[in-house]
Amino acid sequence: MEYVKSVGHPRVILVGHSFGGAVVISAGVRSTDVIAVAALSSQNSGPEEVGELSPKPLFVAHGQDDEVLPWYCSASIFSQAGEPKTLKLYPGCKHGLDDCREELDRDLMEWLKTMWAVT
Repeated sequence: MEYVKSVGHPRVILVGHSFGGAVVISAGVRSTDVIAVAALSSQNSGPEEVGELSPKPLFVAHGQDDEVLPWYCSASIFSQAGEPKTLKLYPGCKHGLDDCREELDRDLMEWLKTMWAVT
């Protein structure tokens, strides 16, 4: 975070996949520089402090055919999070999210643009 600030970016949106979802949630809770967090295909072990992230926005996405971590891991994270929050589930999509890449890219970029504009 210090490096990102040192190169002229005082506001940060973190995106993490799988175990990285818990990491970015924890970093978002601890850092005042983080303005929003996105957790993709996340496990629900580790991000127990997600309720402390609010009022920072949270985007949660998961493939409903995830063969590594079931989609309800992300649904659990979402249910524990405060507002504002967004949940996107992708039918037919596996853990790597390759099968829904275009839809996820569109949804995530739309959310990122909104977050950057309002925070």
